[in-house]
Amino acid sequence: MLNLERIVQLDIDYIKSFSEMEACEEGVLFYNKAIPTYYDANHAHVWRKIEKPDLFLREMKVFYQSKSLIPRLYLYNLGENQICIEALGMHGFQYEQFVNEIQCWNGEFTKLPPQSAIQIERVTDANVDEALAVEMSISAFGDPALIKKAFEQTYHLPSFTYYLLKLDGVACCSASIFVSGNQGRIESVATIESYRGRGLIGYMLQHIQQQSMNQKLEHLWIWPINDQVAKVYDKANFKSVGSIASIHAFTEGKSIQDIRQNS
Repeated sequence: MLNLERIVQLDIDYIKSFSEMEACEEGVLFYNKAIPTYYDANHAHVWRKIEKPDLFLREMKVFYQSKSLIPRLYLYNLGENQICIEALGMHGFQYEQFVNEIQCWNGEFTKLPPQSAIQIERVTDANVDEALAVEMSISAFGDPALIKKAFEQTYHLPSFTYYLLKLDGVACCSASIFVSGNQGRIESVATIESYRGRGLIGYMLQHIQQQSMNQKLEHLWIWPINDQVAKVYDKANFKSVGSIASIHAFTEGKSIQDIRQNS
């Protein structure tokens, strides 16, 4: 069974690396006015029971509006927060629900055929433009200008390491690992569309697995965005350890589903 507090804590460590935060009884309020349209950087992250939903929603809206940000809520622990969910519409929120599978590497390597044409590099100032071009080509990540700003927020942080895969010298895949304590989480796995279906991600994931062993990480996590992606990660021995239901509530703008479906 998943330990929600443990998973949430890793999530908080990840988000606060590129956002400011204020703690509240229900969770955490994240904000970064430098990238106002970046959802992950600007939202209330709530996993505890909201005792007074109407008051919380009113105060949360005021908090973000005072910073000229769109009020946004990532809500977990849905079973205990049904009253809050029912109150969202009255406070001007629309929402969408997700069930996120959580996968963790089981410590085993998948046997991959040798590929002399594949080269995997750590992203440095020498190849950062190539890595950024790969990420910015992925429409499911959102607006390219926003992707660039978010990348610039994390690229130089010691808790993040970015990798770039080249095939015959052409940059075509990228990914990063975020490390907090003895926990690692793979983020921003991307492959240029014309290079998909060749199994390249398997080589990238295995490279990061090897790096995680070198760092003696206790766990290496990954959150697939859908079932199809989960199957790809499963082939690399990232096994499901459970799922977490959540709600993304917002007062204006696009839903996450809209962004992904239009990719």
